[in-house]
Amino acid sequence: MEYKATIVILDFMKASRVLENVRFIFSQKTNFEFEVIVIDNSCNKNNAEILKNGLKEYKNLRLIINEKNSGYIKAHNKAIAESSGKYIFMVNPDILFKEELSFQKIIDFLDENPEIGILGPKQINDSGEIAITARAFPKLYIQVIRRTFLRSLPFLKKEVAYDEMRHLDFSKVQDVDWLQSSCFVVRRDLWRKIGGFNEAYFLFMADVELCFETWKINKRVVYYPDVQVYADGKRLSAGGFCDFFKNWILRQHVVDAIKYQLKHFLRANPRETYYKK
Repeated sequence: MEYKATIVILDFMKASRVLENVRFIFSQKTNFEFEVIVIDNSCNKNNAEILKNGLKEYKNLRLIINEKNSGYIKAHNKAIAESSGKYIFMVNPDILFKEELSFQKIIDFLDENPEIGILGPKQINDSGEIAITARAFPKLYIQVIRRTFLRSLPFLKKEVAYDEMRHLDFSKVQDVDWLQSSCFVVRRDLWRKIGGFNEAYFLFMADVELCFETWKINKRVVYYPDVQVYADGKRLSAGGFCDFFKNWILRQHVVDAIKYQLKHFLRANPRETYYKK
């Protein structure tokens, strides 16, 4: 069966939140059919059992329990290759679609705007803060500075703020360089054309590159706050410079960031090129 949308949720040790996530997904009111794929990368029996017991009641839902953590990138590529939705929702396990018309609004907007390749809704953390999910294409030195006291120095403060897109009005629909894949929607034809996530990366930067390549083929990346989703606000890569030495995930973020910079260091910003055309 072909679906209008595929929702992919990749879990790592958040089974209870996934059940809440899925409950809100199947409460959505839509005029189209969708499928849900939940992938468990936790390699933990208790987490897997919670998912198996809690998700067995849902139709059009497939649960994949991985015996080995295949990484964020490969897990998504594999699941999406086995799905059929015209639109692909990538949804972190902690995301909650509390507004029952969220899916319908997103799909209607994409149907009406075929020049948009990737779209991401507004995210609000459990704390009530707006999550900064729209960013400028990264520079390695800024990514390092952001995690140290240097971010407060007057001559660097503006660069850090721009990297984090703190100047944006997060109440407006607008084009952005890239969106975090914690919750965004990609057209399947675009996904196929680009080739999916670049498996040179393990956990990070593949979403940045996907957005980069989207702009390169003259499709827009759009922040869409007319739909709001809710997240727990806990970031795997959070931490300062000192955490680099004790946090494997943070070190992996740096490794993936270096790979990205080596590939894109001399390439022009494709969003700026798009606007010039």
